[in-house]
Amino acid sequence: MNRKLIFVCLFAMILAALAVPAMADPGRGANVLCYVWSHNSSPAIGVPFQPSSTYSYNAQSRSGGNSVTRTAVGQYTVTCRSVGGGVAWGAGGHVQVTAYGGDADYCKVVSWVTGGPDFSATVRCYNPAGALSDNQFDLLFVW
Repeated sequence: MNRKLIFVCLFAMILAALAVPAMADPGRGANVLCYVWSHNSSPAIGVPFQPSSTYSYNAQSRSGGNSVTRTAVGQYTVTCRSVGGGVAWGAGGHVQVTAYGGDADYCKVVSWVTGGPDFSATVRCYNPAGALSDNQFDLLFVW
């Protein structure tokens, strides 16, 4: 009985020493993967544009990997290529958006997708009355 208990305890200690958190999920930490200043508030609907390269960043392809598409009045899709979670990571991350400019407009993240190779977010901007309104905005995506 004593030998069995000693063996079980020793085996559990060895497993505990070998099982470090990084083995289960290495995690990405709090890395900035993408940020965008969408400087063009009303481009043509359905036509992607590349945000200002001075004020945009993509962890994989610098500013060249980012695009913004206006899908309707006050509605945008932001895409950051190659920084999604992919199959291995799945969905996750944290997204923040802020209206840019001196008026009282505001923007919200409606949804975001990170389960594929790319990150994409749907953003809506509103005027003070609550109606959709074209606006410049900043977006940040971290994991």
